[in-house]
Amino acid sequence: MADHIDAGKLDKPAQVLELKETSAGVWEWTPIRRAWASITFQPKTNLFSKVGIGARDAAVVVRRQSLTLHNALRWGDIHLFLTAIVPMGRNHLDVDAAVVEVAQCQADMDEGGGVQFPGVLTEKYLKWEQPEPYSVNRLTYVLVTPKPIVLARGGLVSVNGVNYEVQVAHTLDSYKNEYEIVRTEDL
Repeated sequence: MADHIDAGKLDKPAQVLELKETSAGVWEWTPIRRAWASITFQPKTNLFSKVGIGARDAAVVVRRQSLTLHNALRWGDIHLFLTAIVPMGRNHLDVDAAVVEVAQCQADMDEGGGVQFPGVLTEKYLKWEQPEPYSVNRLTYVLVTPKPIVLARGGLVSVNGVNYEVQVAHTLDSYKNEYEIVRTEDL
């Protein structure tokens, strides 16, 4: 992108969100300020998860401000999961984001005690394999959570009211955690 953007192109009123514990054990994306943005949906996939499949990509430009990958953006009902922030000239930030649906989650934390939090559910990326016939269907998803959310392996997590078992934790990313979660259904 160019080093300069016309101020008139920043025509979408987005909210900058920050994850906050709004009451004991309840985490929510909370608006901290408004930022006028240029938001363009891209024809490519944003790989916001290392082990899950991607989501639709959005290219966002905002005025330079305090913004990190710990934040998120909301434009109307659209939640933008930030995946890259690059300075653009002296006055703007070029932001890459995934267009995601936020799920309401509830779980017991590693340290004990229940917690409610926002998460993003995506399908797990699987290479093709010839499956064996089963009498149960094992559904594996990836739950991407903000960094403060630490789930216990072997524990249960409810995502939009559906219970899953947490099987694998991917916690090395500085800005998010990813959990492989499963549930089984009789066929």
